[in-house]
Amino acid sequence: MIGIIFAKLRLFLRKPATFILMTLISIIFAYSIGLSGQGKIEIPVYSSLSNINELLTNLNESESFSFVLRTKEEAENELRGGRAVATVNLLEDRYTIIRSSDESVIPLINNELRLVYTTMVQDKSVLAQTDEPEKVEVLLKQTEENPIFKVKQSNFKNDQEFIYDSRLHTLFGFSLFFVIYTIGNSVFHIVEEKQNRIWDRLILSSVRKWEIYTGNLLYSFITGYAQVLLIFCTFRYVAGVDFYGGFAKTLIVLIPYVVAIVALCILLASIAGTPGKYNAYLSITAVPLAMIGGAYWPLEIVTSKVMLFLAKITPVNYGMQLLNGATVNGYSYGELLEPMSILLLMAVIMMGIGINVMEKRNT
Repeated sequence: MIGIIFAKLRLFLRKPATFILMTLISIIFAYSIGLSGQGKIEIPVYSSLSNINELLTNLNESESFSFVLRTKEEAENELRGGRAVATVNLLEDRYTIIRSSDESVIPLINNELRLVYTTMVQDKSVLAQTDEPEKVEVLLKQTEENPIFKVKQSNFKNDQEFIYDSRLHTLFGFSLFFVIYTIGNSVFHIVEEKQNRIWDRLILSSVRKWEIYTGNLLYSFITGYAQVLLIFCTFRYVAGVDFYGGFAKTLIVLIPYVVAIVALCILLASIAGTPGKYNAYLSITAVPLAMIGGAYWPLEIVTSKVMLFLAKITPVNYGMQLLNGATVNGYSYGELLEPMSILLLMAVIMMGIGINVMEKRNT
């Protein structure tokens, strides 16, 4: 068994093109679709105020916009060149928004500026009415950091609303989708070796049949798991994606999904029988599984009962549940036990059927 794994790894090192290609495609798709549009909108501003840095600090607490200081000429050039939706002239007690067209984000920019300026004017008004402005200013800062009252907002839908992070959903979806092809490619070699009678030679050797299967299945699992691990590490440590403190947990709950996909590929290989048919079956299976399983969009927005029923028999659905549960939902391992168990049950059923059918074909 160990010898088979080492032999497979040597073959992998000779021809790693497919693994590298699938990993790069997954990273590119996840980044371009999920991350490229998630940054703050940059708004060039110019001002002659002496305390402009403090004002910019308050403005850049916004989650949607990044206010960047420019000279008047630079800001106007960016606006004319279409590189900015608007520019802002920051004054002492007011501001002027200059826009080139009727952009829908202008009211949002105005709202961010209005909130900051309202707070600033209120603080100045309070300081102007006291004989000890320095002490009052310290008290105001302490009040902002530790408010007397804390307001909690809630509504009657909160318990039913699902938490959605488009960046993580895209990352998880494309990772679970493309790993199907990576694992499928490793299982393809099993079909090819069986057709070329290489397995017959192995059976005649001292290697036991269960060791042959175990070695090949472990190799398929290792390649698939390594790909997703590499993708997640790239986004976590290079792109700085927030996993909500559940990065290590995602690597653990990912294991049942990879096992289930290995079993699915074995089942497809047993049905196909030939390399050509296997590639065709894998291609027409992977995309529908990803679509129905919620890899491209959250299932919470799907209203079709038929689609939701089909999703319940799809491994991708439970893989997405595990990854989202470990991150944005903050579930414990106990709460994630159900989808993990379902994936392992799927793996056992598909693996059992696949190996039995594969063995009957050889007899």
